[in-house]
Amino acid sequence: MPTAPIHRYTLPSKMVCSAEDQWNPGLGALFQAQASANGAATAVESNGHALSYADLHWKALYLAQQIHGLCPCDETPVGILIPRGMNHVLAQIAVLYSGRSCVPLDVNMSDDHLSDMLRNINSNLVICDQEHRHRLPTFTHVLADHTIEAADSGFEPLFKGPKSCSHILHTSGTTGKPKAVESFAEGLISLCHDPSAFVKKGDRVGHIASVAFDISLVEIWGSLLNGATIVCIPMETVLDPIELSHYIKRMKLNVVQLTTSLLDITAYASPSAFSSLDTLITGGEAINVQTIRSIFEGGAPRRIINGYGPTECSVYSLWHQVSREEAEQGEIPVGKPFRYVQTFLVDENLMPVKPGVIGELLVAGAGVAGGYIGEPEKTAKSFVSLPHVPVKSNRGVGHIYRTGDLMRMNEDGVYYYVGRRDSQVKIRGQRVEIEALESKLLGTKLVSAAAVIKITPKGVGRSPFLVAFCVPISHCITVAAITKEYVERYSHLIVPRIELMGSLPLKTSGKTDRGELERRYLAKIEDSCMASRPTGKNISNVEDKLKSLCIEVLSLPTKGFEPDDDFMAMGANSLMAATLLSRINCTFGVSLRASMLYENKTLRSLTNLLENIRDKSMELTNESEQELWLQDAQLGQHLKPLPGTLVDWEDVSEGRVFLTGATGFVGAFFLAELLRMPTVKMVACLIRASDKAAGRLRLENILRKYQIYSDLDKVVVVPGSFGEANLGLNRRDYDYYAEWASVVFHLGARVSYVAPYSSHRMDNVVGTCNILEFANHKRLKATHYTSTIAVYGPTGLVTGTKFVHEDERPASHLTALHYDTGYAQSQYVAEAIVWNAIDNGLPVAIYRPGFVLGHSKTGVCNPDDFVGRVFASCMEMGCYPLLPNQRKEFIPVDYIVGAMLHISKSKDNLGHAYNLVHPDKKHAIDMCTSFNLLKSICPYPMHGVTYAEWVQSLSLRPNDPLYPLVPMLKEKVLGERTRWEVYENMVEYGRENLHNALKDAPEILACDPVALLFGRYLRSWLPISCPN
Repeated sequence: MPTAPIHRYTLPSKMVCSAEDQWNPGLGALFQAQASANGAATAVESNGHALSYADLHWKALYLAQQIHGLCPCDETPVGILIPRGMNHVLAQIAVLYSGRSCVPLDVNMSDDHLSDMLRNINSNLVICDQEHRHRLPTFTHVLADHTIEAADSGFEPLFKGPKSCSHILHTSGTTGKPKAVESFAEGLISLCHDPSAFVKKGDRVGHIASVAFDISLVEIWGSLLNGATIVCIPMETVLDPIELSHYIKRMKLNVVQLTTSLLDITAYASPSAFSSLDTLITGGEAINVQTIRSIFEGGAPRRIINGYGPTECSVYSLWHQVSREEAEQGEIPVGKPFRYVQTFLVDENLMPVKPGVIGELLVAGAGVAGGYIGEPEKTAKSFVSLPHVPVKSNRGVGHIYRTGDLMRMNEDGVYYYVGRRDSQVKIRGQRVEIEALESKLLGTKLVSAAAVIKITPKGVGRSPFLVAFCVPISHCITVAAITKEYVERYSHLIVPRIELMGSLPLKTSGKTDRGELERRYLAKIEDSCMASRPTGKNISNVEDKLKSLCIEVLSLPTKGFEPDDDFMAMGANSLMAATLLSRINCTFGVSLRASMLYENKTLRSLTNLLENIRDKSMELTNESEQELWLQDAQLGQHLKPLPGTLVDWEDVSEGRVFLTGATGFVGAFFLAELLRMPTVKMVACLIRASDKAAGRLRLENILRKYQIYSDLDKVVVVPGSFGEANLGLNRRDYDYYAEWASVVFHLGARVSYVAPYSSHRMDNVVGTCNILEFANHKRLKATHYTSTIAVYGPTGLVTGTKFVHEDERPASHLTALHYDTGYAQSQYVAEAIVWNAIDNGLPVAIYRPGFVLGHSKTGVCNPDDFVGRVFASCMEMGCYPLLPNQRKEFIPVDYIVGAMLHISKSKDNLGHAYNLVHPDKKHAIDMCTSFNLLKSICPYPMHGVTYAEWVQSLSLRPNDPLYPLVPMLKEKVLGERTRWEVYENMVEYGRENLHNALKDAPEILACDPVALLFGRYLRSWLPISCPN
């Protein structure tokens, strides 16, 4: 990092600025001044990492030089496709240093939608992080990486003044085309430097808001312009109210800003969550008085700020410090304008109204935006010049923004929010045009009438949501059909709940009676809550209690909440899920994580989970599931090979491959290698997707993720699922592909380290049987099936086995499977089915890969792999578990792909199994050696601790990517040994078939030693663990 001093702001000679700008620096210059004055102070913290103000300055300067080098002659706005975190903060500063405008983007939006947004503002440049560099491929990319050391290149920042456009924020995308708001630096500067002092030097400010929302600018620039520290809070923590409460205190935060909805949920679960804060800011929607009252009762921060302001007015225009008396009285104002803001209330003719009279709020002053880029008509409608309201603003005389919000003002000049002038509402901080949504629903052509209403259930912690009351065009139209069509057409829009109606109630004027619809719906919610509350004999029933909580928290207007209903599909959002999680943990005395809730989204599965935790009945469950294993292992015996000659899949008349699992890590590299083969004409990829376009997009995203750049001209996407009958295809397509295919490669499987056998059964067991039937349909084709060495379970410890031959059936090791995961159990059964088919004469080969870490040449790894996550977590924790007599069969993905393809080319290799472990057994290393290797290349110190100590340390790190697996890692399954510890004395896996099949492929057998591979993989583990 450069050691040269950071110069304070001076006007570069090459810039042309107004006389006023020479004395009033812009955002970039003001940050440089902070970096000069507070260089050693921490500017931003995220996931255990920290950057000082000086570090941030030099890294931003380095990045700004790259941006400027790509577009030296223009001032094109720069899209920032990076989620909340260090790299995003770095990117915003760099863009301003390059003399351009920041365009923060929501990474959850589709590429098509983001592309349209950027094209509409004439932007062709995007800053992204490593995770998103494959997206928006038609745009020029610059990579932001806070771990890269930046040298002092002599590049001078191209500072712009306060009247320049610093940010372009998108709002009101419900019309199909979001409006791009031209925000000027002086509005944000004025807000951050206002005497109200939301943030002061030395504060630790929680960064919670999505970077696409304007309120995130307060968290970022309110901190950077005042010498404070930005503390980026992980999303999982944000959505877990109890954990957020602990996090605020543990991280010693001073300032936190929450939307009204998120504040409601957090305060409901933990009223004292904010007691240690100096300042709590809330806004985005009308404040909930009950929530504020509960905060005062539970322990309030020094001050609670109620903020109000549209995106078009630089985040906040009005503010008010809430008092306990106001909360008790039941009416909390939005306050008075900031010193740089002027406000007026007018009637429908835009004439001023007297205090006490309701009118529309107009805003003028430094914070008002320039308008909507490229949309002069919408700009003229919302940004007006009124001769009778002589306002001097940054855009000239009379530049005023019409908010559309109705308010009243008392004699003291304090404003109170009343409602909306038009049909626009806010849901979770997002502005939604009601009429636009209604138009989109009619556009599905499944409904003849639609009325969308914002429903706000009574009570603390119950978030508002949208309900679309729809009259279907026929009785056969379902809620699911309307929702599916709506989502497919308008995937970027908010999805309302659908309520089917025979007709919509009307007022005497002939207009829809929206008030009546709201009353009816609220009444149904209340009736459902009352009817579902467990009483008397069923009060101890887990399912009844859980059903009552779901209906109450999700505000479901029906008594018919069935056991297999998916609560997310019934309209729950992430905030509701967080509330439900909190209520479940409180009611049942458990500690479920958010990830467990999302993995068990039905009443039935969640009930089973809670009962297993409460009763600790896992042994009984395993007993019953073992009976199911034995029954399922008999499947496949009915399969008899079709008469005729086996197809030579590489023949000049063939070359058509049917592939599953192409969106998995191994499958993606396998597909890429297939496409390079001249003998392969086409590859049909069975992908779980709604249609071919969605499946192709999913495949393309996966290939980019793993840095695989293959021409997909030879690929045909087949939407379906091997776990369904006929692979999820109609009979015509099923027959067609069975006749078309020359060979079948089955690499697909469901993998979960926490889900039981029953959850894996349909995909891994039934799915394997379905694939074998498909390969034996129409004409005889070879099947190449991918299993795993885990089919033997921890047999080394349990049965004392030392060596297993490749063709040895796993059946004799069944006892050991009792102590393994549901995934391993499902693969044991699936392989048994394959052996049944082989015994009957079907042409099948079995491949059992070891632990696949990454690619030996590129170093690309699977970020979701268990062992990779373990290594990354250990580096970040600074410790690793001591696991004596443990070994993992680490192997690179390109070795597996090469071996499988070579073996598959000869019919003589069918009917056998192949352990795809390192061909030279002396290169198999134990876990102690593995961790010592990691320790030797990790830039941070590491030391070994007992397994129990390591798990305990991990359990105190809720933001760790390995944290959701803590219950599995802690669970004792054999005496005092956990699922991982039972893999002591791991067997040696035979390699005789492997060597025989690869004897004419020495280049494949020459697999690099594991010790050498670790150095290549380190880069893939470091970004989520520690800097270079």
